[in-house]
Amino acid sequence: MKSIRIFCYIALGLSLCWGLFWFGNILLSLFGVGDYPFQWFDWTEHKVFKIVFFVAYSLSIAAMIALCVKMIFNVLKGMRENMVFPKSNVKLLFWFVVADFIFLLAYNNLHVLYSGLMEIHFNYTNIVTPFFLLFFAFMYKIAADAVEENNLTI
Repeated sequence: MKSIRIFCYIALGLSLCWGLFWFGNILLSLFGVGDYPFQWFDWTEHKVFKIVFFVAYSLSIAAMIALCVKMIFNVLKGMRENMVFPKSNVKLLFWFVVADFIFLLAYNNLHVLYSGLMEIHFNYTNIVTPFFLLFFAFMYKIAADAVEENNLTI
């Protein structure tokens, strides 16, 4: 239990760093500074598509960070109640799969924002990573159900 608690605090710190890095990177890119500045003036033809793409990219990262933090708090709260697999994390994990799929699709196509290219790339990581996350979400659901059933039988 002590190692899980330590890992949760490390994960909270990493989530905070991830959020700060993402927010700073987005701000720099919006103002045309940094490694990959957005090309705001090249947006004549596909402006709406690029704005929707940017919003999807930004919201998917924000959703993943928020879901990670919420899951960690649920685990810490569950540990106080002697429940290592809180059932409240099951839905969060499934939402994390959706956010990860959107993020990977957007991340693999960031060139749409940084250049004038309007080619959409879809590769194996767009399917493999969410599939494994979905697999682990179902495994977590089974573990949460087993723990809950075990607590009811004792």
